[in-house]
Amino acid sequence: MPRLLTPSRLPGLLLCGLLAAPAAMAQTTLYRCTDAAGNLTVQNRPCPPGTTQRVQTVADVPSVPMPAPAPAPAAPPAGADAGPPPRVLDSAALPQRPAGDDAVAGEDRLPPPPLFRCTTHEGDSYLSEEQEQPPRYLPLRTVGLDGDPSAVAGQAHQVVRDQCARVPDGAACDAWRRYAREAESRWRFAHPDNAQRRRGEYERLARVVAESACGG
Repeated sequence: MPRLLTPSRLPGLLLCGLLAAPAAMAQTTLYRCTDAAGNLTVQNRPCPPGTTQRVQTVADVPSVPMPAPAPAPAAPPAGADAGPPPRVLDSAALPQRPAGDDAVAGEDRLPPPPLFRCTTHEGDSYLSEEQEQPPRYLPLRTVGLDGDPSAVAGQAHQVVRDQCARVPDGAACDAWRRYAREAESRWRFAHPDNAQRRRGEYERLARVVAESACGG
């Protein structure tokens, strides 16, 4: 025989339901906005007009706070001795610790490593830590001897390389912060099989920002 709920038991059941509700609501709606130049922005509000929007709901994940921008260093007086070339932070030599640990004193911070902005054969751009990119092979349209495209006997490819130029020193910190944000987006939207690797890459880039002069 089914059990009936008496009025005396209803308050307890309602209280249990209210306590369980926040756990099911711990989600965030993110908007992935891609502009005409192919730049990706992830935000918590709808995308502006003129961009391509993709909506995704994800579970709340604690984010590593990005440090505040550092003030630009003062230029040396004219005619002063430039001295030895400045050192830069080596991202490969950073210790493997969480990005939130601020163990580098402000006076010991170095400029960030070089970062490069690369342009593809199709006109898209992206940031990279490597100036030399591997070649890519693009298929070429071929035709037969009589000009008939259906009479093609083989395939041809064109070898192209993305062209990369170093980001100027004055824009390096902003570029590194954007590079780290893009890595965080790749981690948050990664397939579970790749999530751990994507998170490790984001934490490495966040340490570069936090432990360089960009960390302030």
